[in-house]
Amino acid sequence: MNTSIRKAVGTFSTVAAFVAVALLGASGAGAQQKAAISKTQLMGMWALVSVDVTNKAGVKEPLLEGSDPKGLLVFDASRFSFQVIAEYPRLASNDRMRTTPEENKAVAHGVISQFGTYSLNEATGELTFKVERSSFPNQNARDLTRVITSLSADELRYSVPARVAGGTNAYAWKRVR
Repeated sequence: MNTSIRKAVGTFSTVAAFVAVALLGASGAGAQQKAAISKTQLMGMWALVSVDVTNKAGVKEPLLEGSDPKGLLVFDASRFSFQVIAEYPRLASNDRMRTTPEENKAVAHGVISQFGTYSLNEATGELTFKVERSSFPNQNARDLTRVITSLSADELRYSVPARVAGGTNAYAWKRVR
């Protein structure tokens, strides 16, 4: 082999090696960013840390009325899910069937809950709640998709890309031990 061909082959080999390393590094980074999420990671109980709501006009607003909402999210192994987030006042009558119009409004505006089954696309991180019943009747018998943005042993974060009422939500939950 003459000298110019050897130089060309050497240069090509160096470039090929560089490209291979770059591609392997990029695919490794991509794999880390899009690591599969296991359904077993979701199972258990989660307590609400925060929820950020942006309405369809792009304005931040509260999810519920009340100053200190609490929430619980539960996933079991058989694909059942339950979620409740609430903050409402005590009822003056001590009887939930005898309330004032103001108390009715406070309760309706102070809770969002749902139960049903769920599915998880482990490759994409799309979590779908298949709502059987909700305190917001417009969610009944609907599939509500969430996109898991991070999941660790102790923290779950997901976003709601399209709320029923328009806009987006971003939730943060911590595992209950």
